[in-house]
Amino acid sequence: MIASLPKINGSKRISFVMKILVVASSVGNTAPGKVFSSYIKRLAKDYQQIDIISLDSNETISSEIIQIPKVHPRLKKLSISCFGLDLFDYYYAYNLQKKLQEKPYDVVISMMSAHNFLPLYVGAFLKERNIKWINYCVDAVPAPKGWGLSDSYSNGLIKMIRKYMAKADRIYFSNDVMLQYQLNLLNGCFKGESGVLYTLPDIEPLNLPVKEKDEFTLLYTGGIYQARKVDQLLLAVEKLLNSGLNVKLNFVGTNPNSVDLNVVSPETRSHIEFFGYTRDLLPFYAEADFLIDIDADIENDVFISSKFFNYLMINRKILCITGKNSPVTRFVEESNVEYVYITNHTCNDIFQSILNNSSACLNIDRKNIYKAKLDKGIEI
Repeated sequence: MIASLPKINGSKRISFVMKILVVASSVGNTAPGKVFSSYIKRLAKDYQQIDIISLDSNETISSEIIQIPKVHPRLKKLSISCFGLDLFDYYYAYNLQKKLQEKPYDVVISMMSAHNFLPLYVGAFLKERNIKWINYCVDAVPAPKGWGLSDSYSNGLIKMIRKYMAKADRIYFSNDVMLQYQLNLLNGCFKGESGVLYTLPDIEPLNLPVKEKDEFTLLYTGGIYQARKVDQLLLAVEKLLNSGLNVKLNFVGTNPNSVDLNVVSPETRSHIEFFGYTRDLLPFYAEADFLIDIDADIENDVFISSKFFNYLMINRKILCITGKNSPVTRFVEESNVEYVYITNHTCNDIFQSILNNSSACLNIDRKNIYKAKLDKGIEI
C-alpha cells in the first residue's frame, strides 16, 4: 500500500512504501499459527512490502523459516523463574536482530503466544532502533491462577513483560478481559495504545440442513487439558439418557485418555464416541444438534477458546460450559449472540440447559457478529 503525506506549504505530496516486518512464533497448523496467518493475510491485502519470519511454515504464506534448537520446557521455565528472561529465546532473538540491521523497516509486528518469546525480544530489540513496534499476543502472560503455574514462574513472566512488552507502541490481546488483565499486570509501565484482535474463525459461514435422525447429537472438538474438565458434561449426558432423551456425545480430535469415562455407567459410555483428528469437520457439524464449548473451571478466567469462534460460523446452537465472570459470557451478552447458552460446570445446569433447548432450530444467522467483532485487522 502506498501511503501519502499531506501537502506541506503547497508542495507536492511525498509518497513512500511502508516496509513491514512480521515475526511470528507460528504460521502453520497450530492454534496460534492459524490466527497469525489469518491476520498476516489481511495485512497483505493493504501493504505491499511485508517480510515474514516464522518458526514454521505455511504453504499459503511466503516466509523465512528460522531454525532454532529445541530446549526442554523446564529449562525455559527455570530461566524465566530465576532471571525474568527466557535466556534461550533471547539469545536467538539477539542474533536474529543483528541480521536485520541492514533492512530499513518502518514497522515490526511481533506475534507471540505464552510459549515462545522470540518475537517479543526481536520486537524490543528493533524498537531500540526507533522502529515502530506492535505486539500481538494470543495468550495471557502469565495465565491467571487456576491454570497451574508456579508463583516463581508467574512472577518471572510479569517481570519480563514489564521490561520488554511495555516498550511496544501498541499491544493487542485476544479479548477485552484478557487485555484489561494484561494492562493491570503491566501496572502503568506500558504507555502506548492497546486493542483487541479476536481469534479469527478458520471456516466460512455454514448453513447446514438439520437431519432427521433418532439421536440428539452433542459435538465437542479439540483437546481437554489443564483447567478444562469434562466430567460434569459426561454426568449430564447420563442424566439426559435417564430422562428419556436419546443423546449421543461425539468427541473429535480429543485424546480419549484425557476423558475419564469411569464417572458414568457402561450404558452411558455406549453413547459416547471418539473420532481422531481431522481437518474436515463438516460431517460432524452437519450431524450435530448442539456444539459444546468448555472453558476452564475457574472464576475470572481470561481465555475464550478458539473453537467458540468457529462455532459461531455454523447454524447450530452452542452450549458454553464456563466459569463465573468469564470473557465468553461477556462477549455473548454484550454482542447479543443468539442461540448461545451459558452454563456453569455443574451436571444439573448442563443437563437443564440442553434439555430446555433441545428443539431443532434452522433460522440461525450470526453474520452480524462477524462484521461487528471479527472483521478487523492490525492498525499500523
